[in-house]
Amino acid sequence: MAVTMALFWVSLVLSVIGANAAGEFTILHSPPSLKFTGTSKTLESLLKEIFSASLGLSVEENSEWKGLYVADPFKTPEAVVEVYIDGVSSLGDSVTSKAKTYSVDVDEYEPDTFDCVKFRIQQRSTSGSNKILKVKLSDPTELTSPAFREEFGEVQVPKVSKQNLLHLKYSLEEDYQFLSELATLKAITDRVASGAISADNIIDFFNFRFTTLHALSDYHGPNSLQTKEAKKLLGHALQDLSKAFVKAYDGSVLVTAVTTDVAHTRRAIRSTEDETKKGEDDDSYSADYPAIFNIILWFGVVFAFSLIAIVYAIMDMDPGRDSIIYRMTSTRMKKEN
Repeated sequence: MAVTMALFWVSLVLSVIGANAAGEFTILHSPPSLKFTGTSKTLESLLKEIFSASLGLSVEENSEWKGLYVADPFKTPEAVVEVYIDGVSSLGDSVTSKAKTYSVDVDEYEPDTFDCVKFRIQQRSTSGSNKILKVKLSDPTELTSPAFREEFGEVQVPKVSKQNLLHLKYSLEEDYQFLSELATLKAITDRVASGAISADNIIDFFNFRFTTLHALSDYHGPNSLQTKEAKKLLGHALQDLSKAFVKAYDGSVLVTAVTTDVAHTRRAIRSTEDETKKGEDDDSYSADYPAIFNIILWFGVVFAFSLIAIVYAIMDMDPGRDSIIYRMTSTRMKKEN
């Protein structure tokens, strides 16, 4: 009984995690060789299989998801582009209505999509000339890294340019950081559009991670006018990025966006005037904080409910009937032996 109760609570807690962790998988562009159909959900852990199958690579997991059909295995896309947007479950109608969107059940905190697809590409191609790049857009210094320059060439760290904003403010740290990351994404788009990336019949994979919408949404609220404006700006930027890559690869590219709120923990980076006077640092957290927090939190919840279930089962136990310890040590059995 104790084991049954423990399994029940574990299943309940895990179902709560799955219910609260949501996301979307959006197809911004796909070549004619790929057909995305239906409206069925997929798992975030299966995205690496979807990207691998799209590129014509071997997959390791059998999936019942029927959203992807490879119409022409001899003309699979030459590249896959994934923009991973952390901290929000959806961009809503910010992306063009022509985009195909699927709900995602987030079943892992930090997806290994990039590393897995990278490994499979390297196994497939031994020349080492594939363009495989992961860029954290909130860190503009990555534009000057050797790996980035090797693929995109020289790109200046962009400055946040003034533009007509209805609700966002440059004076707010959350808003400014979002606009700064958006400028980095636009700089990469301009670089791709200028011809820095071109088709060469070799499989490529690009992963761009967008993180600052998380803090902005937490600060203003997920349904605030500021968050809606930010999503709209990001949606336009994603469309421009998609167009640039489609032009660069002559249409032979799969461009996607993935949103997830699994790490939805406030990461404030502002400081108050009092903290400034005291010389205190900004309230910031490590990038690993959300994952560590969620692991510790839910492990504690599962452990507590399991312990309660076990104690309850022991209290309700009949020593003479349920416990082998009592039966083996009873006076009557000793006399018989």
